[in-house]
Amino acid sequence: MTDLPYSQILAVADIPPQGLELTLKPDADVCAAMARHLDIPAVSEVVAKLRLTQEKADGARVTGRVSAKVTQISVVSLEPFESSFSEELDVRFATADIIAREVADAPEESDFDPPDLIENGSIDLGLLVTEFLALGLDPYPRKDGEVFKAYQESDPAEAPVSPFAALARLKEKP
Repeated sequence: MTDLPYSQILAVADIPPQGLELTLKPDADVCAAMARHLDIPAVSEVVAKLRLTQEKADGARVTGRVSAKVTQISVVSLEPFESSFSEELDVRFATADIIAREVADAPEESDFDPPDLIENGSIDLGLLVTEFLALGLDPYPRKDGEVFKAYQESDPAEAPVSPFAALARLKEKP
């Protein structure tokens, strides 16, 4: 996990019973690493306002919002532009045995979303922030007001005459 651009490890045992509120603001170097990781020109700012609570049997829940200012490349003009977005998050964390039990008990045809894994008694809030930053990116970004103009075939009457058109006419004569 050393290739991740942002890591903020928190032990689940450090979450008090009343919960914990955190604001994470990665510095400029981390934002640059996030941009490289996400293959975009720049991440100017990321702010994650999180609320962590304990869940039953050594579990945890993280709720909050990840907001970001990024530079992306327009799929229409291929020019860079800045955009901002905000993503809500609500993620449960559990140990491997609890996840296995919940997956086994889940109906086959359901949209069950298993909890994320608590590894070594800890959760990586930086990884979570990076995931939601990636989810917030527009996969087909374009500047406001930019419209893709589809390729239109020209009118056959206006098309240039092919040099083989004369040969085709000769072939048609008896």
